[in-house]
Amino acid sequence: MSSRQTKGGNGVATIKDIARVAGVSTATVSMVLNGKDCITKKTKEKVMAAAREVDYIPSIAAKSLKTKRSYTIALFVGDIANPFFPEIIKGVEAAAKDRNYSVIIYDLSGQDQDFVEQIDKAASQKVDGFFITGSTQISEEAKKRLLMIADSGIKMISCNRFMEWGEFPLIYTSEGEQVDGLLSKLAALGHKHIGCISGYPEYWVAERREDFYRKTLEQYGLYHPEYIVNGGFFIEDGIRNTKKLLKEQPQITAVMCVNDTLAIGCNAAARELGLKVPEDLSIFGVDGVECLKYFAPQITTVDTHRYEYGYKGTVRLIELIEDDGSRKQELLETMVCSCSIQQGDTIAPPRKEKYENEEREIKEER
Repeated sequence: MSSRQTKGGNGVATIKDIARVAGVSTATVSMVLNGKDCITKKTKEKVMAAAREVDYIPSIAAKSLKTKRSYTIALFVGDIANPFFPEIIKGVEAAAKDRNYSVIIYDLSGQDQDFVEQIDKAASQKVDGFFITGSTQISEEAKKRLLMIADSGIKMISCNRFMEWGEFPLIYTSEGEQVDGLLSKLAALGHKHIGCISGYPEYWVAERREDFYRKTLEQYGLYHPEYIVNGGFFIEDGIRNTKKLLKEQPQITAVMCVNDTLAIGCNAAARELGLKVPEDLSIFGVDGVECLKYFAPQITTVDTHRYEYGYKGTVRLIELIEDDGSRKQELLETMVCSCSIQQGDTIAPPRKEKYENEEREIKEER
């Protein structure tokens, strides 16, 4: 039977046509097309095959009129050129696709006023929810605008950006345990001078990761606040601040970078200074960006599984959008995603001769 023969009288396929071809109820077809999880994989495949056979085209306009939703999510990312974001974007788009939502991406790499304009633009397009991630600071004007938009009914979720001033669920990564593990490993290998290349201190992610650094090294009596250099999150910032740190503190033999782009910059700066990694300088980063596997030596990092929290955060956001109010408190709870260490080739014991020279200098000072 041709697809034309399986369609309704006006030649446009409906869910009744899909149900007839698939041999299931229209309710089952509806649940599959709306991305519900209560249907078996086998049944989903049968329904989707039937939908293709009858050339079914979902009417988003008709669905929107019925539900008063646009089935669209606005995704705000800190800088679309940053290698940190592609995996998050993939996770968001995959989760949205699974639930028949579309995603509009807004790049926040410009000035704060651009963010305010982007917020207004997304709201004017009648999106159902905001997924906000990235390192861009949120001004008072932007906060005010976001609260007004939230009051209008648009749901929001914040990913690795603490928004304590609004009723928004937060999703963040639990990288503290892995950072502690790598710093402890450096201490066990004999590193006594471990620096930190951080971002802007007023940014929540930088503040959190600096705190992990401080608490761990305090346990070993190795914490020195002067070993922290702040300023920026990009490769060029890593190059500049590594050179500054090693010029001021040449005894440093290992460096923690609060993200991977800073670690890439740190590695480049070491090479420019004539240092070998990891023989002269051990390095690790945080985030697990995909491009690290193409560097030699491969940089050790904490993988924050960004695809996972992009996906899970989007599922939570859609649940908020579709909730009738009965799950509100549950859905506003913070989500914590797991992390793992991605082993590379940039951690090793300090050079013996450098360690001995350092000990000799300390004794002479005494």
